[in-house]
Amino acid sequence: MAFRIIRQAMPLITALHKRHFAFLFVVNQVTCISAEMSTQTGGDAKTSTNGLLLYQNLYSFYSQKVVMALHEKNLNFESKLIDITKGEQYKPWFLEINPRGEVPVLQDTGKIIPDSNRIIDYLEDNFSNGDTPRLIPMDKGPEMRQKVSHFRNIIDSLPANVITMGTLFHNELVQNPRIPFVGPVRTALANAERDSSANLRKYAEENANAKEMLLKKAEAQDKKHKTIINKEEFLKLLGQVEEVLTQIEAELGTHTGDKSNWWLCAESFTVADVALAILLERLSQVGLEERFWLNGKKPHVEAYYSRIKERDSYKKTIPTTFMFIKLIFSNPYVIGISVAALIAIIVGGVFIVRKAVY
Repeated sequence: MAFRIIRQAMPLITALHKRHFAFLFVVNQVTCISAEMSTQTGGDAKTSTNGLLLYQNLYSFYSQKVVMALHEKNLNFESKLIDITKGEQYKPWFLEINPRGEVPVLQDTGKIIPDSNRIIDYLEDNFSNGDTPRLIPMDKGPEMRQKVSHFRNIIDSLPANVITMGTLFHNELVQNPRIPFVGPVRTALANAERDSSANLRKYAEENANAKEMLLKKAEAQDKKHKTIINKEEFLKLLGQVEEVLTQIEAELGTHTGDKSNWWLCAESFTVADVALAILLERLSQVGLEERFWLNGKKPHVEAYYSRIKERDSYKKTIPTTFMFIKLIFSNPYVIGISVAALIAIIVGGVFIVRKAVY
């Protein structure tokens, strides 16, 4: 039994080791991660938050878009983390906040705003003065606004969750996936995807007020799952990603001379950049960057992504490896490994570091 647990944990050990993860440092720092998590999810709790409360999940693609936009606009906010692995978004208390059972949701005093794009637009309309910069340039003319809108729309047209889950069922299409999509996490997420429709129907029976909505979600999930597991359909979806990134590569290629430091559409960072930054991060995490832009395939996209990773809002939005370990320690069964496997991870990591040092 112990051997089997350690064997299951080894892919995670290997993945972390490949990323030069300092395990000994982790052992010393695990108790400090909660403080980092607080910083990442909403800033200093003692600072005024403008009454903004974000219901989100750290690894939700759509939550990350909103978090990055909030940081870009220098807005303080508080977070309420929703454990979507346990179906917390379908609990009666959350369905009263968002009847769709989805994150993110922004609460601004008495107002409730669901959907990532609606939230970002709300922030633009209500928080764009003084030290709060605009993400949709209003002073650069209609042509610039149309360009921003165009790129935002084509990026948002890509179903990020379907892309994410598809990579879990077609391992031959990915290379070097990153945390959190590594080792036993991949298996656990794939199993959760298979069980999602049945779980939605279970939640529907347990919650009469939301039964109709949850059953519709279950039907939609059945259709989505067929696309995910069908390799031909999934390849078509990857083809759509390729088309979008090709347009982006062409646009970035026009940024020469006095435009060499521009972002996607303008000198300033826009909503299109928020959408593109989180898309590239997700594609990289699931192991698709070699397919789409590395090794000279799209050098402008590659350079752009490198710049993005140096941006303060990116660093505050994307969970760190330490935060990932914190998640495992706080609830290891979320990703399908036991405490014994955690010990194996730490022991294995310490052994690797000791071997490297001595």
